[in-house]
Amino acid sequence: MEDKQILEQRATQYGSTQESFGRIANLWSSYLNKRITPIQVANMMVLLKVSRSVTAKDETLKDTYSDARNYLTLAEELLND
Repeated sequence: MEDKQILEQRATQYGSTQESFGRIANLWSSYLNKRITPIQVANMMVLLKVSRSVTAKDETLKDTYSDARNYLTLAEELLND
């Protein structure tokens, strides 16, 4: 599946980037007792994917890089909102 298709599918499943990452930011903020922004959520998800890339193999590695790329795209989208 192409990155654009993945992003569209996720938006249908989870809502807009602002809504989805806003919810995650609120939950993480409560858990950490520190304000987390939607862009920070996207950045931390990229870091999660970078960490996973260390041990990922073959097709999983390709998926991991695709996911990281998509999280960066979403961060840029949040920046432009």
